[in-house]
Amino acid sequence: MISVGDFLRGQASNGSAWNCSTLPADWCMALGHPDFAAAWREVTDPTDCAAFAANGLLDLWDVGIGDALPVVNDLEAGDIAVLKIHWADAGAIYTGERWALRRPRGLFVAAPEMVAVVKAWRP
Repeated sequence: MISVGDFLRGQASNGSAWNCSTLPADWCMALGHPDFAAAWREVTDPTDCAAFAANGLLDLWDVGIGDALPVVNDLEAGDIAVLKIHWADAGAIYTGERWALRRPRGLFVAAPEMVAVVKAWRP
């Protein structure tokens, strides 16, 4: 099984199109789960993303994940979550110390005090 650290190192230079769900969805798929973001994976333009997630990123994830993953409150390395960071929702992977998110120039790592966890799941 791939570790979260190895997965993130492999993603650091991934230049493919992305949205706020692709990094956590790719992590889940690397662990053998279905692509919970399949329905909106190709939506990558920021304006289109905002329109597609007009009701919030959490609504998309709740539908995409359904009952496939358990919701957790006691975070462990490898958990995924919808976060509130600054002014927006974002999908992230917990490293055990920080949150890893995809950003235009690669990966971004946020300290727990920089974000609010809206909802988290354990893949």
